[in-house]
Amino acid sequence: MFFKYFKWMHLVWQMKHYQKVPDYPGASPKPDKLYQFYPEGAVSSDGSRYHALFRKGRDNKLLIVLDGGGLIFDKLSAAYPSGDVFVEGQLSFYDAYCKPSKNAYARLSMFHERCRKSPFYGWTLLYVPYATGDFHAGDGDFTYTDQEGKEAVFHARGNRNLHASIDFIKEFCPHPEKLVVLGCSAGGFGTAFVGNDILNCFPDCRDCTCIVDGAAFDFDYRSAAETLWQVPASIAAEIRTNDIVSDGLEYLYEHQKDRVKIGYVISLRDFALTRYQRYLDTRKDQDWPPEATERMEKIICGTISRLRKSIPELSFFLYNYNFNDLNGKPVKSNGATSHCCLWVPEFMRFTREGCTGLQWVKNVIEGKKTQIGAEYLI
Repeated sequence: MFFKYFKWMHLVWQMKHYQKVPDYPGASPKPDKLYQFYPEGAVSSDGSRYHALFRKGRDNKLLIVLDGGGLIFDKLSAAYPSGDVFVEGQLSFYDAYCKPSKNAYARLSMFHERCRKSPFYGWTLLYVPYATGDFHAGDGDFTYTDQEGKEAVFHARGNRNLHASIDFIKEFCPHPEKLVVLGCSAGGFGTAFVGNDILNCFPDCRDCTCIVDGAAFDFDYRSAAETLWQVPASIAAEIRTNDIVSDGLEYLYEHQKDRVKIGYVISLRDFALTRYQRYLDTRKDQDWPPEATERMEKIICGTISRLRKSIPELSFFLYNYNFNDLNGKPVKSNGATSHCCLWVPEFMRFTREGCTGLQWVKNVIEGKKTQIGAEYLI
């Protein structure tokens, strides 16, 4: 028990310590050193300067990580960006700028350059921060009314920022022999929604993997995608149902099945997704009563069940656990569970059905179909 508490305190320290990342000096980068850079033409939703992060590896393998941080689905949600600290009862929907805390995720857990157990040890890394509320898919601007009643401009340019970042990393890893794209939360939605878009940037790589962590919703996102995010036509073509993860991964599989492996990891009653889904359902609040977590469970199980049928080689890791609790127990009041796990050090050791989280990730990349938690499906 004390060991686990110590590990969590160490994680908190890392989150603070890893926020400081030096700017790329423009010369030959040192291997295994993380830098931040400013992609040409990239901008955050509030108009502030946008940066991405990279680390040059020693192997000809590339990891692209899509950051998370909420979403905007109408002009009202655009008026409520999140602050530096979450405040209970206060509406907030997305990150409007590149928060310093985002830098830390590029080095936590299996993404740390010195983690020899990681399947990404020695790889080149591109970390794409998320500050546009559009699942890394947008390519346009729109006006909205902010909380003070003033007209403001929202820059939904996530896809433009993404491609500018990919153009930069191609200078150091233009033809990777292995490519992994993964994301947590909004980055997980992004991995599903723009995964095909990213793989098309590396047409000669025959060994690709996409892993989605902590993403599932039930809402009609076509209007937001087309009128607010203004996604390119090649991405809009994926929209078929109210399930953005299934739509995106099925489209990815249809177009890249000869070279892509797909993994999906999520907790049964994800608390953060529950809050968003609750607002999408009620348009009143972001609370999470028992009926809300129960609905979230049905959505998540429905997504996995659908993908098992449409993607025969799908790997998934479904768990009923709360990493924030020392005993791992779901929240007593409503059964809510953790939101995202790939960046959590404990997930590397977390064992279900004889398989650790780290081994599951390795299995997905190696093409070994591994399905954990099927007994939870309803």
